[in-house]
Amino acid sequence: MPTPFPGMDPFLEANPLFQELHTQMLAEMQALLQPQLRPKYVARLERHLSEGSVWDAPQGTISLERKEPDVAIASRVAHQHTGSVAMLAQPSASTAEDLDADELQLRKQRRIVIYVQDRPRLAVTGIELLSLGNKQPGAVAQQRYLEKRASALHGGLHWVEIDLLRGGVRPPIPVQPPDSADYLTYVAQATPTGWNHLVYAWALRDPLPVLPIPLLGEDQAQLDLGRCFRAPYDRIAADDDVDCTAAPPAPSLRRSDVRWMSELLRDHGLRKRRRGGRRQ
Repeated sequence: MPTPFPGMDPFLEANPLFQELHTQMLAEMQALLQPQLRPKYVARLERHLSEGSVWDAPQGTISLERKEPDVAIASRVAHQHTGSVAMLAQPSASTAEDLDADELQLRKQRRIVIYVQDRPRLAVTGIELLSLGNKQPGAVAQQRYLEKRASALHGGLHWVEIDLLRGGVRPPIPVQPPDSADYLTYVAQATPTGWNHLVYAWALRDPLPVLPIPLLGEDQAQLDLGRCFRAPYDRIAADDDVDCTAAPPAPSLRRSDVRWMSELLRDHGLRKRRRGGRRQ
Protein backbone atom coordinates (compact mmCIF):
# COMPACT_ATOMS: atom_id res chain seq x y z
CA MET A 1 0.00 0.00 0.00
CA PRO A 2 1.39 3.47 -0.81
CA THR A 3 2.42 5.77 2.01
CA PRO A 4 -0.43 7.99 3.23
CA PHE A 5 1.93 10.94 3.63
CA PRO A 6 2.49 13.44 0.82
CA GLY A 7 6.22 13.39 1.52
CA MET A 8 8.41 11.57 4.02
CA ASP A 9 6.78 9.01 6.32
CA PRO A 10 7.89 10.01 9.84
CA PHE A 11 7.11 6.55 11.21
CA LEU A 12 10.01 5.17 9.17
CA GLU A 13 12.66 7.51 10.52
CA ALA A 14 13.46 5.46 13.63
CA ASN A 15 12.40 2.14 12.11
CA PRO A 16 15.13 -0.46 11.41
CA LEU A 17 13.64 -0.69 7.93
CA PHE A 18 15.04 2.76 7.15
CA GLN A 19 18.44 1.25 6.31
CA GLU A 20 16.88 -0.93 3.61
CA LEU A 21 14.87 2.03 2.36
CA HIS A 22 18.10 4.07 2.29
CA THR A 23 19.77 1.52 0.00
CA GLN A 24 16.74 1.20 -2.26
CA MET A 25 16.37 4.96 -2.57
CA LEU A 26 19.95 5.36 -3.75
CA ALA A 27 19.36 2.73 -6.44
CA GLU A 28 16.19 4.55 -7.50
CA MET A 29 18.07 7.86 -7.66
CA GLN A 30 20.66 6.30 -9.91
CA ALA A 31 17.93 4.88 -12.17
CA LEU A 32 16.17 8.26 -12.47
CA LEU A 33 19.35 10.23 -13.09
CA GLN A 34 20.98 7.94 -15.64
CA PRO A 35 18.77 8.76 -18.67
CA GLN A 36 19.25 12.48 -18.00
CA LEU A 37 23.01 12.19 -17.70
CA ARG A 38 23.96 10.07 -20.67
CA PRO A 39 25.86 10.24 -22.94
CA LYS A 40 27.99 12.98 -21.37
CA TYR A 41 27.83 11.77 -17.76
CA VAL A 42 27.24 8.56 -15.81
CA ALA A 43 26.03 7.98 -12.22
CA ARG A 44 27.71 5.30 -10.14
CA LEU A 45 26.71 3.87 -6.76
CA GLU A 46 29.93 3.73 -4.75
CA ARG A 47 31.31 3.16 -1.29
CA HIS A 48 34.36 5.36 -1.73
CA LEU A 49 34.83 8.84 -3.10
CA SER A 50 37.90 9.95 -5.03
CA GLU A 51 39.05 13.51 -4.69
CA GLY A 52 40.81 16.08 -6.81
CA SER A 53 40.58 19.80 -7.46
CA VAL A 54 37.89 21.41 -9.54
CA TRP A 55 39.87 24.64 -9.52
CA ASP A 56 42.95 23.05 -11.08
CA ALA A 57 41.28 20.67 -13.54
CA PRO A 58 40.05 21.89 -16.94
CA GLN A 59 36.37 22.81 -17.25
CA GLY A 60 35.88 22.61 -13.51
CA THR A 61 36.22 18.84 -13.20
CA ILE A 62 38.22 16.47 -11.06
CA SER A 63 40.71 14.09 -12.58
CA LEU A 64 40.92 10.56 -11.23
CA GLU A 65 44.05 9.86 -13.27
CA ARG A 66 46.88 8.02 -11.50
CA LYS A 67 44.68 6.93 -8.59
CA GLU A 68 45.31 3.22 -9.06
CA PRO A 69 45.72 1.16 -5.87
CA ASP A 70 49.22 0.86 -4.43
CA VAL A 71 48.84 -2.91 -4.03
CA ALA A 72 46.84 -5.20 -6.29
CA ILE A 73 45.81 -8.66 -5.04
CA ALA A 74 45.32 -11.34 -7.70
CA SER A 75 43.42 -14.59 -7.27
CA ARG A 76 46.46 -16.86 -7.32
CA VAL A 77 47.50 -19.03 -4.39
CA ALA A 78 51.16 -18.71 -3.49
CA HIS A 79 52.98 -21.98 -2.93
CA GLN A 80 56.13 -22.72 -0.99
CA HIS A 81 58.40 -25.18 -2.82
CA THR A 82 60.49 -27.79 -0.99
CA GLY A 83 62.46 -29.81 -3.50
CA SER A 84 60.02 -31.12 -6.09
CA VAL A 85 57.00 -31.00 -3.76
CA ALA A 86 54.88 -27.82 -3.62
CA MET A 87 53.76 -27.06 -0.07
CA LEU A 88 50.88 -24.69 0.62
CA ALA A 89 52.23 -21.91 2.83
CA GLN A 90 50.78 -21.63 6.32
CA PRO A 91 50.73 -18.41 8.35
CA SER A 92 53.37 -18.09 11.02
CA ALA A 93 51.12 -15.90 13.11
CA SER A 94 47.55 -14.62 12.78
CA THR A 95 44.93 -12.58 14.56
CA ALA A 96 41.38 -11.45 13.84
CA GLU A 97 40.08 -7.92 14.26
CA ASP A 98 36.39 -7.09 14.32
CA LEU A 99 35.05 -3.69 13.37
CA ASP A 100 32.83 -1.95 15.89
CA ALA A 101 29.18 -1.59 14.93
CA ASP A 102 29.51 2.02 13.72
CA GLU A 103 32.54 1.23 11.56
CA LEU A 104 30.86 -1.86 10.09
CA GLN A 105 27.77 0.14 9.18
CA LEU A 106 29.94 2.83 7.62
CA ARG A 107 31.60 0.24 5.38
CA LYS A 108 28.18 -0.66 3.97
CA GLN A 109 27.03 2.89 3.29
CA ARG A 110 27.00 4.03 -0.33
CA ARG A 111 26.54 7.29 -2.21
CA ILE A 112 26.01 8.36 -5.79
CA VAL A 113 28.93 9.88 -7.69
CA ILE A 114 28.39 11.46 -11.11
CA TYR A 115 31.28 11.28 -13.58
CA VAL A 116 32.02 12.78 -16.97
CA GLN A 117 32.19 10.01 -19.58
CA ASP A 118 35.83 10.62 -20.45
CA ARG A 119 38.90 8.49 -19.90
CA PRO A 120 40.07 8.89 -17.24
CA ARG A 121 36.64 9.61 -15.78
CA LEU A 122 36.25 12.93 -14.01
CA ALA A 123 34.14 13.12 -10.84
CA VAL A 124 31.71 16.03 -10.84
CA THR A 125 29.00 15.58 -8.19
CA GLY A 126 28.52 13.53 -5.03
CA ILE A 127 25.03 12.80 -3.69
CA GLU A 128 24.72 11.66 -0.09
CA LEU A 129 21.54 10.42 1.60
CA LEU A 130 22.13 10.82 5.33
CA SER A 131 21.77 7.80 7.59
CA LEU A 132 21.03 7.71 11.32
CA GLY A 133 24.73 7.28 12.08
CA ASN A 134 25.61 10.44 10.15
CA LYS A 135 23.50 12.43 12.62
CA GLN A 136 24.73 10.92 15.89
CA PRO A 137 27.24 13.25 17.60
CA GLY A 138 30.44 11.44 18.42
CA ALA A 139 29.60 8.39 16.32
CA VAL A 140 32.26 7.03 13.98
CA ALA A 141 29.83 7.34 11.08
CA GLN A 142 29.35 11.07 11.67
CA GLN A 143 33.05 11.76 12.14
CA ARG A 144 34.00 9.92 8.97
CA TYR A 145 31.17 11.52 7.04
CA LEU A 146 32.24 15.02 8.03
CA GLU A 147 35.82 14.22 7.03
CA LYS A 148 34.63 12.86 3.68
CA ARG A 149 32.40 15.86 3.03
CA ALA A 150 35.16 18.33 3.90
CA SER A 151 37.59 16.49 1.64
CA ALA A 152 35.09 16.48 -1.24
CA LEU A 153 34.26 20.16 -0.82
CA HIS A 154 37.87 21.24 -0.70
CA GLY A 155 38.55 18.92 -3.62
CA GLY A 156 36.02 20.84 -5.70
CA LEU A 157 33.14 18.38 -6.11
CA HIS A 158 29.57 19.59 -6.13
CA TRP A 159 28.04 18.07 -2.98
CA VAL A 160 24.35 17.24 -2.47
CA GLU A 161 23.37 16.21 1.07
CA ILE A 162 19.81 14.91 1.50
CA ASP A 163 18.41 14.71 5.04
CA LEU A 164 15.12 12.82 5.42
CA LEU A 165 15.50 12.37 9.18
CA ARG A 166 14.08 14.84 11.69
CA GLY A 167 15.99 13.21 14.53
CA GLY A 168 19.66 13.48 15.39
CA VAL A 169 22.00 16.42 14.91
CA ARG A 170 22.41 17.74 11.40
CA PRO A 171 25.95 18.08 10.12
CA PRO A 172 26.88 21.76 10.28
CA ILE A 173 26.38 23.79 7.12
CA PRO A 174 27.25 27.44 6.34
CA VAL A 175 23.61 28.36 5.59
CA GLN A 176 20.95 28.77 8.28
CA PRO A 177 17.86 26.71 7.35
CA PRO A 178 14.38 28.00 8.24
CA ASP A 179 13.19 27.15 11.75
CA SER A 180 10.15 25.44 10.26
CA ALA A 181 12.26 22.97 8.27
CA ASP A 182 11.63 19.32 9.12
CA TYR A 183 13.73 18.04 6.22
CA LEU A 184 16.29 19.64 3.97
CA THR A 185 18.83 19.23 1.23
CA TYR A 186 22.13 21.09 1.35
CA VAL A 187 23.87 21.73 -1.96
CA ALA A 188 27.44 23.02 -2.17
CA GLN A 189 27.97 24.04 -5.78
CA ALA A 190 31.64 24.39 -6.66
CA THR A 191 32.55 27.54 -8.59
CA PRO A 192 35.88 28.70 -10.02
CA THR A 193 36.40 30.84 -6.92
CA GLY A 194 34.72 28.81 -4.16
CA TRP A 195 31.19 27.54 -3.56
CA ASN A 196 27.57 28.53 -3.73
CA HIS A 197 25.83 27.12 -0.63
CA LEU A 198 22.14 26.40 -1.10
CA VAL A 199 19.47 24.91 1.19
CA TYR A 200 16.18 23.41 0.03
CA ALA A 201 13.93 22.97 3.09
CA TRP A 202 10.44 21.59 3.49
CA ALA A 203 8.00 20.56 6.21
CA LEU A 204 6.34 17.28 7.13
CA ARG A 205 3.14 18.24 5.30
CA ASP A 206 4.94 19.11 2.06
CA PRO A 207 5.57 16.74 -0.84
CA LEU A 208 9.17 15.78 -1.44
CA PRO A 209 10.72 18.28 -3.87
CA VAL A 210 12.39 17.93 -7.25
CA LEU A 211 16.02 18.89 -6.69
CA PRO A 212 18.34 20.51 -9.24
CA ILE A 213 21.61 18.56 -9.40
CA PRO A 214 24.59 20.70 -10.53
CA LEU A 215 26.93 19.32 -13.18
CA LEU A 216 29.51 21.07 -15.37
CA GLY A 217 28.91 24.67 -16.42
CA GLU A 218 25.21 25.21 -17.01
CA ASP A 219 24.45 21.49 -17.16
CA GLN A 220 21.90 20.31 -14.62
CA ALA A 221 19.88 17.19 -13.83
CA GLN A 222 16.65 16.92 -11.86
CA LEU A 223 16.14 14.48 -9.00
CA ASP A 224 12.52 13.77 -8.09
CA LEU A 225 12.76 12.82 -4.43
CA GLY A 226 9.08 11.88 -4.32
CA ARG A 227 9.56 9.19 -6.94
CA CYS A 228 12.79 8.09 -5.29
CA PHE A 229 10.87 7.54 -2.05
CA ARG A 230 7.53 6.14 -3.21
CA ALA A 231 8.83 3.39 -5.50
CA PRO A 232 11.19 1.85 -2.89
CA TYR A 233 8.49 2.24 -0.21
CA ASP A 234 6.20 0.02 -2.27
CA ARG A 235 8.99 -2.32 -3.36
CA ILE A 236 10.05 -3.23 0.19
CA ALA A 237 6.43 -3.27 1.48
CA ALA A 238 7.31 -0.65 4.07
CA ASP A 239 3.68 -0.25 5.12
CA ASP A 240 3.82 -3.75 6.66
CA ASP A 241 6.36 -2.47 9.21
CA VAL A 242 4.73 0.87 9.96
CA ASP A 243 2.38 1.11 12.94
CA CYS A 244 0.30 4.20 12.31
CA THR A 245 -1.72 3.61 15.49
CA ALA A 246 1.34 4.30 17.62
CA ALA A 247 2.26 7.65 19.12
CA PRO A 248 3.98 10.13 16.81
CA PRO A 249 7.64 9.19 16.47
CA ALA A 250 10.43 11.12 18.15
CA PRO A 251 11.41 13.88 18.01
CA SER A 252 8.11 15.40 19.07
CA LEU A 253 5.96 16.91 16.37
CA ARG A 254 4.40 20.33 16.64
CA ARG A 255 0.83 20.15 17.98
CA SER A 256 -0.59 21.37 14.71
CA ASP A 257 1.31 18.63 12.87
CA VAL A 258 0.04 15.99 15.30
CA ARG A 259 -3.54 17.05 14.58
CA TRP A 260 -2.86 17.13 10.84
CA MET A 261 -1.26 13.68 10.90
CA SER A 262 -4.09 12.17 12.95
CA GLU A 263 -6.67 13.52 10.50
CA LEU A 264 -4.65 12.29 7.54
CA LEU A 265 -4.35 8.76 8.95
CA ARG A 266 -8.08 8.63 9.75
CA ASP A 267 -8.92 9.71 6.22
CA HIS A 268 -6.85 6.80 4.94
CA GLY A 269 -8.54 4.36 7.33
CA LEU A 270 -5.36 3.86 9.36
CA ARG A 271 -6.83 5.23 12.57
CA LYS A 272 -10.36 4.80 13.88
CA ARG A 273 -12.93 7.48 14.44
CA ARG A 274 -14.91 7.66 17.64
CA ARG A 275 -18.61 6.95 17.65
CA GLY A 276 -20.93 9.84 17.08
CA GLY A 277 -18.46 11.53 14.74
CA ARG A 278 -15.95 12.32 17.48
CA ARG A 279 -12.38 11.66 16.43
CA GLN A 280 -9.78 9.67 18.30
